Amino acid sequence: MRLSLAIWRSLYVCSLIPITFASGPQVNLRSGVFEGLVAGQGTEKFLGIPFAQPPVGSLRFKAPVPINQTFTGVRNATAFGNACVQPPSSSLGAPIGEDCLFLNVWRPENTSTDASLPVLVWFYGGVFNTGAASSEEFDGTILVNRSIEIGKPMIFVSTNYRVNTFGFLASASMAVEDLNNGLQDQSAALRFVQENIAAFGGDPSKVTIWGQSAGAGSVEAHIVYNASAGLFRGAIMDSMTGPFKNSPAPSTYDAPGKPFSLILNTTGCSAGPTAFACLQETPAEPLINFSNARVAATLNNQFWEPTVAPGSFSPVRASEIIAAGDFLHVPMIAGTNLNEGNSFSTSLLGLNLTGSAQDEAFDNFVRATVINQTLITSDVLDQFHTFYPANDPSEGAPFNTGDSLFDRAAAWYGDFMFLSARRRFLDVAASLQPTFVYHFREFIPGNNVTLGVAHASELPLIFGPVPAVAAVEDDLAITWRDFYINFVNDLNPGPAWPQFTNETKQVLQLKRDNITAIPDDFHSVMTDFDNSALVLNEWQK
Repeated sequence: MRLSLAIWRSLYVCSLIPITFASGPQVNLRSGVFEGLVAGQGTEKFLGIPFAQPPVGSLRFKAPVPINQTFTGVRNATAFGNACVQPPSSSLGAPIGEDCLFLNVWRPENTSTDASLPVLVWFYGGVFNTGAASSEEFDGTILVNRSIEIGKPMIFVSTNYRVNTFGFLASASMAVEDLNNGLQDQSAALRFVQENIAAFGGDPSKVTIWGQSAGAGSVEAHIVYNASAGLFRGAIMDSMTGPFKNSPAPSTYDAPGKPFSLILNTTGCSAGPTAFACLQETPAEPLINFSNARVAATLNNQFWEPTVAPGSFSPVRASEIIAAGDFLHVPMIAGTNLNEGNSFSTSLLGLNLTGSAQDEAFDNFVRATVINQTLITSDVLDQFHTFYPANDPSEGAPFNTGDSLFDRAAAWYGDFMFLSARRRFLDVAASLQPTFVYHFREFIPGNNVTLGVAHASELPLIFGPVPAVAAVEDDLAITWRDFYINFVNDLNPGPAWPQFTNETKQVLQLKRDNITAIPDDFHSVMTDFDNSALVLNEWQK
């Protein structure tokens, strides 16, 4: 067959043009070669890297097992891995599945393997029952790009961990080494970082861990329980929770009407020594449907809580370790927001209750924050009534709504779950290690006024981009990012942020055009009571 002159000319011209095949940046890890992509703004990202074996089959509900294989060829790392099992949400940014132990890495473009950059590892919040590293709000591009701009380049890592029934299944019939698997997943991710981050150009001796809400509680848990000693050198905790809002013994979950008993009823598994194996063998769909329904139906989604048991990840109550000062001594940043409790109290909005009916609703709300509600005594509830009375215009000010039940519950929740937790830990830690504390008081334009300076409202400032409606916050956002980038590099946020000490008790107020040190004396009567042995025992903290 003869080719036409036009075709010959076309082939000749094409032969003069070099043929190239697009490829992304590659890293050679212990588990194989992974190819990522350029994220823009001078940043590369590698997504969906497995850091442990899939927790399915015989590994369901078990502690994470390290990767024991080397993948052949070049493995694609351009899309997020599955989010862990939880109620569906458009914000997750990835499919949902039990095989979910993946992490993601952002680094400056063309980073060499000998760059020895410091590393920031992110744990998401979600009351230990929801959340995913694939959420678009946790993109590390802007943070890494800013670190390049100010001459302090760093690497950002985000990691999944199992949540709800799949991460925090608890029962007296379980082996203690398989309790709190969500927290153990985080430790496994940190070990993977230690073994592999140098391939990305990171320094394994310069790892800082950071989390918000349950993620901050996770960070505190790794400090308090020494389970991840040597895997990080610094810690950042936004809206820390102390480290858990409630930490009952595993047997608590076995009682009638409690989570483990309910899951046995749903699956038909029998209580006792065969229960765990039966749940491992149960088809995924009924387990997922049960867990999702219960999480969605529970106040603030807190169907499961981390548990405390001798020999487990968390062998004793955190408050005991904190009081003794027997935790890892690493430099820390921690803080809370002005209206932490508002978004957790919206179930009480508009009920229009008064008198004894309002007090009863308030008490029921308080009791619902623990797994074993029989522990909450009337003496403690009466004291809460004194601190948070009906129709008090100071509660939640200046963002109080005039809805008495909501305002008093939101004020109680913020003080009890967040502010007191921060003081319980940091007041001890301040004498043992460099400690920097903030109080975020900036209401961001475009946010819901009813929620005020809400829980998690700082995250769009830190991760960016700042919404157009809130462009006035750009300078505050950049300042906050710089504080954290400085800390990751130098273990100090910089001279504008004074160290918190028990002598000065100065915290940094983070507010647009008013970043200044203020005394840490607000709501102290309430938080002193919250941190009393009586109250800590009733919440098993």
